[in-house]
Amino acid sequence: MANRVSKSERKAWAREHFRGIENVLIPSFNADLTELDEEGIRLDVRQSKRHGFFSSLCAVETGLSPEEKNRFVEIACDEARNVAGDGDYGISVSLAGDTLEGDLRLLQAAEAAGATHGLLSFPQAFVPKTQDDIYEYGKALADSTDMGIYLFVSDKFGFGRFHPSGVPFEAFEKLADLPNVVAMKVGGMDAGMITECFDRFSDRLAVTSVNIGMIPLLRKTYDVTWTGAWTAEALQSPEQPHAVNMMKLLLENRNAEAMATYWRMTPALKSMMAIMAPLMPTGAYHWPLLKYQQWLSGGNGGLTRQPAMRVFQHNLQVIRGGLAAVGVQCPDPDEDFFLGRSVLGRQRGETSALSA
Repeated sequence: MANRVSKSERKAWAREHFRGIENVLIPSFNADLTELDEEGIRLDVRQSKRHGFFSSLCAVETGLSPEEKNRFVEIACDEARNVAGDGDYGISVSLAGDTLEGDLRLLQAAEAAGATHGLLSFPQAFVPKTQDDIYEYGKALADSTDMGIYLFVSDKFGFGRFHPSGVPFEAFEKLADLPNVVAMKVGGMDAGMITECFDRFSDRLAVTSVNIGMIPLLRKTYDVTWTGAWTAEALQSPEQPHAVNMMKLLLENRNAEAMATYWRMTPALKSMMAIMAPLMPTGAYHWPLLKYQQWLSGGNGGLTRQPAMRVFQHNLQVIRGGLAAVGVQCPDPDEDFFLGRSVLGRQRGETSALSA
């Protein structure tokens, strides 16, 4: 159903489907990191659905070849259909390749696989001279597909020379009018920048912030219905879905109960920010630690390929402590994380349990 939505219907489709939380799906690998681990990827899609998320963003900027990017998205889309039916669970893709041509090919493959939307990103080598360059880059991607495209506001693109906020507002204003540009993910924590994005775009796009603490206020003013894409598993488990419950309560206008849920998950949020906040100005993601957050609540786990940041025990202890403080039953020992559940299951002859 989702990949048969026409370009002209995409904005309405997003308003209907972007409700709750979109998480991030990070690829899993075999023991020596030479191949994708299909079983581990499928486990994480199933786990994402168990958490109560409405969609998962495939993070392809994790050391994958073009062929592996396509295969990663294919596996995720196939498993999403298995667990939820065609179009009932969204799979998006991060358009974070090295060239426009590469991302155009990725979009084509993702659409054929059944993905629903893509996150507009920009290559390291993309150094626009004007905001028209930014617009033309985004328009080329949007024009190439009937999938939804959502805009990404982030300091890491180096657009501060176009506006003090770092947001290329002129380019994004024009992109927001394209029929299949459907949403905006506002990264960063500056309240003025966040407010400006909502003021400018919420009449046309499903705008959200990754700052979950601001969502209750933003919902009162701008009718926010979702947040993502980020690893909300850092705050919950399928058995204790704090973040998902908070969003559900807000959508039902049960604001006092939503805030009570927010305060219950605050210890985990503080632990997550203690680890992740220092990395935000770098524009980098600590993929192994994000996988660890997911592993603690039942995800596959396992390391990611180079380039990747090192995993230190003191960071694991902070993350584990935050989740334990909000009632998540965390597994032992941490050593099991480094290979991942699917690899360990095969080694122990437990593949049938993992496939269930």
